[in-house]
Amino acid sequence: VAPQPGHSGLAGNVTEIVLQSSDFLQMTMLLPLLAQLSNDDRWFAWIAPPATLPKALLEAAGIDLNKVMLLQPDQSHSTYQLACQALKAGTCHAVISWPGSLSDAELCGLEDAAQNGQSHGIVIRDRRLA
Repeated sequence: VAPQPGHSGLAGNVTEIVLQSSDFLQMTMLLPLLAQLSNDDRWFAWIAPPATLPKALLEAAGIDLNKVMLLQPDQSHSTYQLACQALKAGTCHAVISWPGSLSDAELCGLEDAAQNGQSHGIVIRDRRLA
């Protein structure tokens, strides 16, 4: 399937990024990637980030915060469930989630949801929890 105009060829895939820790300094190297992903016409969902990222730093990196949707899990919806829903809906170009631990079956579920919604999933995990 060829990517739609204005959409990345990464749509329908899930990428895992394993960091040494969930410390904010580890996140700064991802800012250029996040900025590039925010250039798409669709929403950009962040699910359960480990800490509030400084708005000024995100804007300075070129991230369009008007296109970012921040979702937090609750008693009714886990990080995994929110990520699947956001990926499957197809309204988000990219869905970045910080799930903590993730089973192989859950990773496959995210991949299926990404393919169904033609969205790109990014899973960021702490090495100690991976």
